[in-house]
Amino acid sequence: MRNFELDISRFFRSISTETLDKIVQILTFMGSQIVIIVIVAIIYFVLDKKAGEKIIYITLTSYGVNNALKGLFAIKRPFQVDPDIEAAGVSDATGYSFPSGHSQGAASVYFSIANHFKKRWLWIISIVIITIIGFTRIWLGVHFLSDVVVGISLGIGISLLCGSLYDTFEHSFKSKIILLATTLIIFAPFLFIFYRPNVDDMLVYRDFYISYAAYLGFFGAVIIENKLVKFTDLTTLGMKILRAAIGIAIMVGVYLGLKFAFPDGYMILDMLRYFLVIFIGLGIYPLIFKNTPLFKYIYKEVE
Repeated sequence: MRNFELDISRFFRSISTETLDKIVQILTFMGSQIVIIVIVAIIYFVLDKKAGEKIIYITLTSYGVNNALKGLFAIKRPFQVDPDIEAAGVSDATGYSFPSGHSQGAASVYFSIANHFKKRWLWIISIVIITIIGFTRIWLGVHFLSDVVVGISLGIGISLLCGSLYDTFEHSFKSKIILLATTLIIFAPFLFIFYRPNVDDMLVYRDFYISYAAYLGFFGAVIIENKLVKFTDLTTLGMKILRAAIGIAIMVGVYLGLKFAFPDGYMILDMLRYFLVIFIGLGIYPLIFKNTPLFKYIYKEVE
């Protein structure tokens, strides 16, 4: 089976060109962290806050599962198994290979969107995007076919399971916090399982630690928003778009700004960066502006 999958990787790399690789890397960008941040922010701040919170929970849980499995299985990538495979987009191929993080993340997000809003055109777009992203990971030589198939399957399965759990527990603040806290506790043992005294040996587990930090940021942001802000979807479309634009600018600004500000090689700083992106963007930002028209609907009497 592995030889067959290596042959698939070798085939696509053999017919690749620099131009095709650039096109494929643009397509695979649809499953990147930046794009996912923008998409969930638009849903959260513009379309439906509850749906946004639900999809963020699903996505972060899916990333946690993905990175935990990567650490447990510790399967090398195609270009690491066969040095003759000249992979492209290696800078985004961090950690181990199985299952594919891009494929699972894309399946979690895009399937959840289609499943929540239940529009036929959304289903079509979501299926196409998920399939394309999975294919790009194989084309670039950074994942085996099985990585992608399992990643997509897990993404869809986690979307269904976590979506159902969220719908069950979101009816009250207490039950929602119990769900989020329980998820955090389930992942907590892996913080110790993957720990290594040598910093260099920890780098391969980096993705799990930063996904856990992002989840912590989300947990804190949910507490702040649900208890201290409680912003409404009942405002003008223009105001919703503005608050989303500001929120996206803040999150992307924190994400990129701290990436350049923090020195490389310090995992604790990477964890802090991902924590702050979510905590500030979804918690502190709404808290600061909660009494402005961005988050508080201003009723005007008709004369």
